[in-house]
Order: sequence, then structure tokens, then C-alpha cells
Amino acid sequence: MRPIEMRFPSEASVLEPVQQIIEAVGRAADVDEEELSSLSVAVVELVKNAMEHGNRNDPEKMVTVSFSIFPNRIRFLIDDEGTWEPEKALGFNPGEGDELLSTRGRGILIARNLAKWVEFGLTPEGKTRVTLIWPLT
Repeated sequence: MRPIEMRFPSEASVLEPVQQIIEAVGRAADVDEEELSSLSVAVVELVKNAMEHGNRNDPEKMVTVSFSIFPNRIRFLIDDEGTWEPEKALGFNPGEGDELLSTRGRGILIARNLAKWVEFGLTPEGKTRVTLIWPLT
């Protein structure tokens, strides 16, 4: 299946419609109703990170979310236009002590705990790409 792609500006006003779209994708893929909010929260947290860290909240820069539905999983790709290096960000590798209590860096941790499989890499153009795999039962 060829991925379906959505592009939108780095503006907080698009987050609610993105969440609704992700929930619709989950329903189309037969994600359990009780898991839909976890799926949408995980993807939206990564979209927020792409906006804030990758695109520096510049509404001229786009975030691209694409998804493919396979027989046993949904794959989401979240791309930004920035040069964010997530492995250097708080929350990429959960810390201890004061870092655990920080309000920064929670998005990655939340997404990883909800989705079970989140990987960071680069697009062919060298921009940040996050891959989130959601297993289907």
C-alpha cells in the first residue's frame, strides 16, 4: 500500500484536526476503541515535537505525517523541515533525578510508552523523521 500523506504548518491550531484524523485512521484499521486515544496522543506528541524542536514553531515550515496500514500494524512517519537532533534532547533517553521531574522532554517518553515502538532517523534530505509502529491485534 502506498502511504497516505498529510502536510500542515507548524501551528498549534492544527493539532486537534490531526488528532481527529489519526483516530479516524485507527478506526479504519480496526484499532480497539479503547486504544484510539492512546494512538492519537502518541502521534500528536511526536507532531508537537516536530513543530517545536524540528521546525522551531515556524508556521512557514511544514510537518508531514504519512501512514500505511498493513495486516498487523500501522506505520506512521512524522517528518519536519528542521535539523533537530532528538538524541540530544531531554526525554530521548529517560533520565533520573531532577530530569524525571522536568516538564520538558515528556513527548518522546509518552509516545514511546504508548506506541511501544518509536524510532528516530533522517529523511533522504537529512531532516528529522520519526517512525511509529502501532501493532494491530
